[in-house]
Amino acid sequence: RAPRARHMREGVRKLGEEMGAPVWYEILQGVVEAMKPYSRHGLNVNVDFYSGVIYNAIGTPANMFTAMFAIGRLPGWIAQWKELHEDPAFKIGRPRQIYTGPNETDYTPMDQR
Repeated sequence: RAPRARHMREGVRKLGEEMGAPVWYEILQGVVEAMKPYSRHGLNVNVDFYSGVIYNAIGTPANMFTAMFAIGRLPGWIAQWKELHEDPAFKIGRPRQIYTGPNETDYTPMDQR
């Protein structure tokens, strides 16, 4: 696991104790245990796995979690884009992806699925 995830895990544990809501930490640890068989495929928790609990604890609305995630990555994404366009030798850019699926699909309401 990434070092940042270890630090965030400990922070979530402490925050849960301080706020009288250790259940969040327990739930996350249950997910970590359930994911262990998949770690051999490189599927491990990262710092973002734990950040949702922090966002929730500080009162961030759930519909803003994705924006909070992205804000912290913008400098790196912008730097990579800038390097890609300024240096022809910079070849870390991702290949172009083209969606080939249907343009429209019928919507089935949740209660009818």
